[in-house]
Amino acid sequence: MDDLPNKIEGVQYHEEMVTVDQSVRLRTMVFKPEISQGKSPVIFVAGWVSIFSGWTTFISALARQRDVYYVETREKESAIIANEDLLQDNDFSIYQNAKDIVQICEHFGINSPQTIACGSSLGATSLLEAMKNGKLRVRGAFLIGPNGEFAAPRGLLWILYLPVFFYTPVTYFLKWYLRNFRVDAEKEPEQMKRYEEIFKTVNPSRLKHSARATILGNYQVWPDIETIRVPVAIAYAPSDKLHDIDNIMLMARRLPQGKLNKCPTNLYMHSEKLVADISRFEREIDHRPLAS
Repeated sequence: MDDLPNKIEGVQYHEEMVTVDQSVRLRTMVFKPEISQGKSPVIFVAGWVSIFSGWTTFISALARQRDVYYVETREKESAIIANEDLLQDNDFSIYQNAKDIVQICEHFGINSPQTIACGSSLGATSLLEAMKNGKLRVRGAFLIGPNGEFAAPRGLLWILYLPVFFYTPVTYFLKWYLRNFRVDAEKEPEQMKRYEEIFKTVNPSRLKHSARATILGNYQVWPDIETIRVPVAIAYAPSDKLHDIDNIMLMARRLPQGKLNKCPTNLYMHSEKLVADISRFEREIDHRPLAS
């Protein structure tokens, strides 16, 4: 089990494989502090092919304060998928992630205006999609580097058309590309290490479906974003090269109750220090009426 999530002091842990459709079950890791502090529960959705070990210190600190439901989306290796050969790109889209998130929240009884949505990167974007038109009912959302849209450099689009068996060797090329063009490996070696660990665990078929669904599907978060009426804080770091800062700024402006949460580094956004930012965000919305 990833970094022993059941060994967090003062926190009870269990996990469930939640059925989201006839052929797919998704892993949800549930953390509950032994001594309740009366804080809102959090639904947390990590980024694309992200693994729990990259979030251990953050989730450990957060779970000592409140219930945390850590959801792994269907491109993760942990998903149990029957008849996987029959699935298509759209089965791994952000729209499908959003539907899965709503179903998981319904399963645990947290599709509720008491809940705070929290997630990173593609997971954060999936939460935004789920919140549109009130499908996911939450008190507010604290999102780390959500993507407004997805595009690959023209010179890399060929990867999306390769047969699946090429995807394992292609990960070596992707690590080289990230190290040299998208991640400041010298100033933030921890971020690069996380991506190297991630590529050791990817499922090639699901990786391909998910990438094609978001990039070739031309997904954009902008349609209906104004229907998200709850407070949304968007955490970002100016040094982060993986997420478009201009799109993050635009997102904060387009959301009716959007605000920016500037962080010093990408490492900060994955650390226990971010828990204080979430608590501050919760205090800011405490005086507001609950979303209907």
